[in-house]
Amino acid sequence: MGRRWLGLLAVMMIASLGFLRDSLIVHARNRGESPAGAEVHDLYDDAFVAPDVAGFHGMTRQSTDAVVPGYYQTSEYMIGTVAVGIVLVESDGSVDPSTEDWSTDEKLTVFNEIRTALDWWAELEPRAHLSFVYDDHFTEPLPTVVEPISRPHTDQQYWIADAMAALGYRNSSYFASVRDYNNDLRQTYHTDWAFTIFVVDSSADPDDRFSDGYFSYAYLGGPFMVMTYGNGNYGPRNMRAVAAHEIGHIFYALDQYRQARQPCTRRSGYLDVENQNSEYGNCASNEMSIMRLPMAYASKALDSYAAGQIGWRDSDGDGILDPLDTNLSLSITFLSVDGETVVVSGTVSIIPYPSPSHQSVTINRLVAVQYRFNIGEWQPATANDGAFDETGEGYHFTARLSPGIHRLEIRAIDSAGNVSYTGERVTALDPNGEELDTRLERTGAAPAPGSVVVDGVAYHLKGRPIAQVEYRVDGGVWQYATAEDGAFDSDYEPLIITLESLEPGVHLVEARAIDAAGNVETTWASQEVVVLRRFSLYLPLVANGTAGRER
Repeated sequence: MGRRWLGLLAVMMIASLGFLRDSLIVHARNRGESPAGAEVHDLYDDAFVAPDVAGFHGMTRQSTDAVVPGYYQTSEYMIGTVAVGIVLVESDGSVDPSTEDWSTDEKLTVFNEIRTALDWWAELEPRAHLSFVYDDHFTEPLPTVVEPISRPHTDQQYWIADAMAALGYRNSSYFASVRDYNNDLRQTYHTDWAFTIFVVDSSADPDDRFSDGYFSYAYLGGPFMVMTYGNGNYGPRNMRAVAAHEIGHIFYALDQYRQARQPCTRRSGYLDVENQNSEYGNCASNEMSIMRLPMAYASKALDSYAAGQIGWRDSDGDGILDPLDTNLSLSITFLSVDGETVVVSGTVSIIPYPSPSHQSVTINRLVAVQYRFNIGEWQPATANDGAFDETGEGYHFTARLSPGIHRLEIRAIDSAGNVSYTGERVTALDPNGEELDTRLERTGAAPAPGSVVVDGVAYHLKGRPIAQVEYRVDGGVWQYATAEDGAFDSDYEPLIITLESLEPGVHLVEARAIDAAGNVETTWASQEVVVLRRFSLYLPLVANGTAGRER
């Protein structure tokens, strides 16, 4: 038993030393150091900032009215739909000797490993609703005149430019070519985001690295990441773990391993979250995470700080991740009442969740505007352009109303489930000249057996104050209802009627309003209430239709 454990310990030590050597090679800073056992120099972290963007956050500021992601914003947060270009390159031997050739099995391995890495992220956070679509340039690798693996990683400018040119993208900057490609992917596949994964063949290379020691790296916020087929010491079958780490960078997650020298206070991402799980410094958190080590892939480990950097934070606990937790600006711009017909139009727009450091943008879309009167059933409004599917929409609807004062409510809903409300009081005059009106709207069971609560509203069409509301049950004695706000003193008064000790069966509730001048409503509101032996229900009978007469 002792020898068995000693043998296992030896294997673990060898593996640890191998991983340590790998980390030293890949993650050395630009300090003029050459890690022991590796011929490398001038190495940086595996997370870079693209040279064509302004500032750390990988984007340029756009106009303040731009609420949808722009040209440089192809991976602001890891939420929603993503188009992924998978690009393999194949040297043609015209400049460098061709030492690598993709086999069918290798190409299939690359796709399966990358797909598995992306699925790994999708499974971690269901609220992100992540889904991916792939643009296939791995079945037929794109040509280049150089052999990428035989050169330093900085020579990516040659083979990436060659690959993009083969797709028809020819710019003075190869970064612009990749960005053009990503934006076309986003438009073609109708996704929220897009980025590109370049993989170079290294199956014949002794160490599966570029000549300067790199084997994988990515640009914070995109537009692309790079991997070698063998992934240094990890091997092709662990490409999924390395890819998962690099994909985190694409969506602004920072490195956390000590050699990257990323301080705890460095901020990143749309939500501008600190790097408090870094091993470099006395940080607030010390958790295993995919942004520390690719080996965290097996345990599906992701710390809360890296999660926040990619947008996975729900500050108010409402089940909607912060970047999707938008406000909706909803307004009524036109309202007209002509007899029994009301015509309404307005606008609604999505206000993005504010980013402390990036241009605030949203991937949400409006899905509906609805309206109702007097707490009735919600009805659909119509989008002016025929469909609610953008970040800003005009809407309209026409409805018929009975005489009286009605409470109009309008709500807008976006694709993340955010809802905003607005409303107005709408007055439809009575052609018969009735100025006082009472409406009974809903009924519910009170706590005591045989008790019922009836809600309603009384109002005066000419704006005179309501002084009192009376009710009676089954033609009995008139009694006083209660004002919802405690006093009847305005022209529009929500009211409460509490009925107690009713016998099981059907009962008729009637109500009438009295104004400050002593005028009594002549057309009473009425409603049937059904009291069962154990609980109460209601059946609406007639509203505002019972002729006023004593029984």
